[in-house]
Amino acid sequence: MSSDLDRLARHIDDNLSVINQNVNRVVQVVALVGEQVATVAQEQADTRQELARLTEEFRAFVAADLRQKEQQFAATRLVEVRQELDKRFGHHDRVRRTAIGILQATDVAIVRGETMRWAGEELMISCPGYWLAPALVALISWVQDNASLAERALAEALRRDDAKASLFFTLVCRRARRMEACAHWLTRYLQNQSPVSLDPEAAVMLDAMANGVFGGGAVAMCSEIIDEWLKELEQQTGFPEEQRRRWAEALDVLTPRPGPDEYPTLRRYSSTWPLLETALAAARRNQTVLSFFQQLFEGEIAVPPTLEAAVDALLESLVANFDDEELPLRREERLLELIVEERGDRAAADYRFDAEASSLEEKTDLAALLSNVAMYPERYGATRATERYAVSRCRHWIIAGHQDLVARDRARMPTSVDLNCGSAVCSSKDGSNERELVHEIALHYAERIEAAVAAVRITGRAWATAAIGGLLGLLVANSGSIPVGLTIMGGAGAYLFFQHRDVDRARRRIRNDLENERKEALRILRAGLAELTDLRREIAREDAKAEQVTEFLSALSSPQFVLKRPDQARAIATAEA
Repeated sequence: MSSDLDRLARHIDDNLSVINQNVNRVVQVVALVGEQVATVAQEQADTRQELARLTEEFRAFVAADLRQKEQQFAATRLVEVRQELDKRFGHHDRVRRTAIGILQATDVAIVRGETMRWAGEELMISCPGYWLAPALVALISWVQDNASLAERALAEALRRDDAKASLFFTLVCRRARRMEACAHWLTRYLQNQSPVSLDPEAAVMLDAMANGVFGGGAVAMCSEIIDEWLKELEQQTGFPEEQRRRWAEALDVLTPRPGPDEYPTLRRYSSTWPLLETALAAARRNQTVLSFFQQLFEGEIAVPPTLEAAVDALLESLVANFDDEELPLRREERLLELIVEERGDRAAADYRFDAEASSLEEKTDLAALLSNVAMYPERYGATRATERYAVSRCRHWIIAGHQDLVARDRARMPTSVDLNCGSAVCSSKDGSNERELVHEIALHYAERIEAAVAAVRITGRAWATAAIGGLLGLLVANSGSIPVGLTIMGGAGAYLFFQHRDVDRARRRIRNDLENERKEALRILRAGLAELTDLRREIAREDAKAEQVTEFLSALSSPQFVLKRPDQARAIATAEA
């Protein structure tokens, strides 16, 4: 009997040892699982952040790739367009070069008449339809006193392009100091023009007037006609509004772009940054506009020493201007150039092209011509004197358009700026409420820490497992196996103890993580508010320069910008601005 009891005791001890081992193993596994669950939760949060970052990077990559492809296509197409221009209209360049050569050769009388006549006839045959070819034949015949041929060639040139031919002979006669003939041709040219539908070469007429090439009487006549044209245009419904809009668009193109490293905290953590960036760029535009006009009116203008040199420059500008049949390709060429300049940003290129579009139209009104000459002089070959004259004529529209821009941008200025400080979203007008926002962040994170810590607790399943273990041990003990029952209850208690320990660890980790996040949030807040203060001050400082633009332009007067020629006593300009 005793031996049976000993064997039973040993058997029970062995079983208890196994049970203890199993309980310890279970407790370890449960603890490990708890740690793994916490790790998985953290990894899941990290994965979400990484996925969001990768998504943003992918979108940026796609946008950059599209811009790169757009730029590459534009660069390739630009070569094709220029080749087509050269193929279809390259022969015009030869005629253009010959025109000035014939006039200069006539001055020095070193080219035989037969050579010039042969050159003119050869160009007439090789350039069918081009107005300048018969105009050159008429010029050569006029030099050689061949009135019959000159009249026939002149009639053909006028038939092909009356406006350009009339202006061409206006300048040629002025070059030869044939004032009566010059006045005749100038009158013919002006009579064929309408202020609502001017030919692009009218810019050359403005250039001649502004540079004092026309005699005093011609300058007065042109000024009077320009005044009449402007009065006629101003009587049209909506004309002032259209000029304000045109100049607003032209000046808006001058808006600079803030650098990518400026105001880094606001750029990264403020959802309001796009509006702030727009407001900053708009405010800085005032200085850009002021500098543009100041540089335009700075310094003396170099006047060609002789009338012949001045007229030759105008003739070169006239014959180099694009003819109507070239304009579609020239418009495409310009759009492609802008796409390349904007590095594939099609929207930015389209915006700039729309602002310049009127300078590439076959016909335009006088106001548009003046604004185009002022803003895009290279398109017309206009001189600095003409730019000054055009700006002074347009100054009232420029001021109005600039004021419209300033008013629009001031209305778009965000009154309140959001700042993402960790999980807290703070709002400030000018960065002066730092103390209140620090308190808000402290309360926000205190509540968040309390809620996060409270959310980490022993789960109902763990409590149920411990309770079941305790009841099972109690039942086993009541059945007579007290050591086994106590061991089971001890295992349940140990399981509950390790669960509680894991909860404490998780709570400490969460508290530390959120405390670090709170510190980073305060750092972002202080840096962001400091940048916002600097940004508001810069915007206010730059915005104040809008008045300087108005003051500068208001002081201009168009008659003062008509140059005096060295060979004429003075250029008479009776028209007042």
